[in-house]
Amino acid sequence: MRTAFLFLTVCIFLVSSNPFKATAQHTVSDFLLTAFEDRNTTHFDAQKAFLKPRNYRYPILEEVELRMGNDEQTYEDLQYALRVRPGNPWRIRRNDAFFNATRKELELQKRREYKENLMMRYELTLEYFLNRELAAMVEESLDIVSRKANIMEENLQSELFDGKDYSEAKLDQVEAIEKLEEALVKLNRIQAEIELILDTGDLNWINFSLIQVETIEELAADIATQSNPSVELDLISQRAEVARQEGRVEKADFDIGYAQLEYFPFTNRKSNYGFSVGVTLPIFKDNKPQIAERKLDELELEGEFEFEQHRDSINKIREYQHLKNLIAQHRLMLKKVDELNLKAMQNNLANSEDFDPLTILDLQEGIAKLDEVILKSRFRVLSQFVDFLYTYDALAKSPLTNYLSEDLMLIE
Repeated sequence: MRTAFLFLTVCIFLVSSNPFKATAQHTVSDFLLTAFEDRNTTHFDAQKAFLKPRNYRYPILEEVELRMGNDEQTYEDLQYALRVRPGNPWRIRRNDAFFNATRKELELQKRREYKENLMMRYELTLEYFLNRELAAMVEESLDIVSRKANIMEENLQSELFDGKDYSEAKLDQVEAIEKLEEALVKLNRIQAEIELILDTGDLNWINFSLIQVETIEELAADIATQSNPSVELDLISQRAEVARQEGRVEKADFDIGYAQLEYFPFTNRKSNYGFSVGVTLPIFKDNKPQIAERKLDELELEGEFEFEQHRDSINKIREYQHLKNLIAQHRLMLKKVDELNLKAMQNNLANSEDFDPLTILDLQEGIAKLDEVILKSRFRVLSQFVDFLYTYDALAKSPLTNYLSEDLMLIE
């Protein structure tokens, strides 16, 4: 009861000291959902909106030319011609394919930004809950050492009074106050950052229940069996495709020829009209350096993809194994704490005839330290679980899920 009261006191202090006065309530899921509203993704929408065929498509007719000629400098030899130079159909199609690939690349870049935004919010959320719990525990420890010091002050004239123990209790108070101040500063900083993102000053996550370690173990085992490429790998692969399509456009960048309609108004011919056609043979290319440059880009990205693919598979194995190790370590800590059974010892001493309140408080202080060890162990598991989800590209996977919630609620 005392712990709950102290925890509530800390939370009330934090809320009442906040300079914002908004009244709307925002959940953890609301905070995670803001990852898709960040301004760092708006330029992708603007670029995609610009990529319409009319803004990049080559024209069907590249050139229309009206010509006039006179070989013999006489009026009767005057002639006219209309020359049309059609667009290269291979270049037109390949240019369309290039910009379609570019559009897909922009979409993947946007997905990567969403993933990074989500990761940042998951980390902030975990920091908030960890520091909130630590602040409450430090407050409880301060209360315990303060009661010890008060008991000693009330028995200054007793034969059992020990000045050294009294000094140590006072110094423990100083240390606890310092730790509390540090915890509250961290908590206020994180809370302020979350409230700025949410644009609210009424952060109230007291009733939020974090996911259990057992659920993490089951969920991680299921996710680890799924072999889906990460968005980073998809992006590198798509960049290689963009380079390949750009190279194909360069190869098709040549003039295919012309068609010309001729008119001879003053000559004695059966017909005053004629035509001529010219076809360009693309034997010599003046853009070979550009073609070679695009090919080098493609080869570089293909090599980068193979390297990142190998590293991604290793990272997945490492992150999953590290998560399993932390879960095993957390359970070992729980087992050792249970074996100590300090709470039962405290109850037995409290019911004994030679009841010593200082000894009871010493045990309470030890229990509080063990609770802090277990708390940090649990949050190490939670932090590694988030890293695991990031590596397996599960954070932004549809349906969008709040992986920190106890019931794995969907984010809508």
